[in-house]
Formats: sequence, C-alpha cells, structure tokens
Amino acid sequence: MQRHQSMTEVTGRVGKVIGNILVPAKGIITVRIVGDTLQISTKSGLEKSESWIRIQNIDSIQITEAPEYTLLGVGIFLALGGLIRLLSDVFLGFMLLAIGGACIAYAFTNKRRLLAIYSIRQTIAIFMNHSLDSYQQFAKNLLEATRQFTAPPQSATASTLRTAPARPPMSGKAIRTQAQDTRVH
Repeated sequence: MQRHQSMTEVTGRVGKVIGNILVPAKGIITVRIVGDTLQISTKSGLEKSESWIRIQNIDSIQITEAPEYTLLGVGIFLALGGLIRLLSDVFLGFMLLAIGGACIAYAFTNKRRLLAIYSIRQTIAIFMNHSLDSYQQFAKNLLEATRQFTAPPQSATASTLRTAPARPPMSGKAIRTQAQDTRVH
C-alpha cells in the first residue's frame, strides 16, 4: 500500500479524440507528474512526441469502464440472426446464436477502461492495460497536485482578510450629487 502513495506515472494505450468520442489508437502513452507540469510521452510506429501541460490548467479527471459497444452490437445482430435462422436451418441458427452469445458475453466481461485527463485545450486519453487501482491512485495524486498548485496560500488570504479596510457606506447625498454631476456634463 505504501508503494501506491507515490504513484506519479502511468502507462497505457493511446486514445484519440474524434469529435466528442475517445477511441483507442495504436501506440503507448506515458503520463507522469514532474514538478508543476504533467509530461505526456507517446510512441506509435515511427512517431514519437512529448508534450507538457501545467498542472494548474487541468480541469478534471475521469475514469470510465464500459463494455465494447461495437462487439455488443455485433453479438446482438448475430444472436437475432441466429434466432431467425433457426426456423429454416437449425445448425446455422444455433451456430449464429452461439457466436452472438459469445460476443455478448465477451463484451460484458472484457470491458474497456479509460483514464481521461481534461485540460483547458487538450484531452489526454489513456486506455488502461494495468490494474484499475494504480490508475485511481495516479488520478488522486494528480488531483492533489492540482489542488496544491491552484489553491492560494492560506496565510496570504487570511492576512488580506484581516488587514483589508472597510469601505465607508455611501450616503444618500453622495449618490444624488454624483447623479447631478453626470447630468450637467
């Protein structure tokens, strides 16, 4: 458990943003916390890139786990086709039904897990290939670093609240005088 407390780096499969959808892509992504920045290294084929984001610019972090919807759709399609085909060809109907059932079961048991980090201008998608616990610990550490770097110092806010002079209330005469001055000009 002590090992997870200092989790400052995660790796996974690269995710690309297409429209509003995060889809897996070929390649490996490594995200690490380095000081007050988040360093992102990606490798895919012959391409290698590195980018840095200030931790202050991170808006939110999301961990998602969902079934493979395309595989689920194919399984439902095959299962329905197998049910219809049972009326004319029993063997082919059972085969389609079995393949469709296997696709549906696989879609629910082998879920797609995703860690998404949203910043002001960029979305970083990491499709998980390790235990969920390590990604959750990284997300907690990143949120803690975000709070640390974006929160104003407590001593400065407390001292400014104590030393700020109170503004005197404006009297009705001052308001009328200001209104009269604006009419004259």
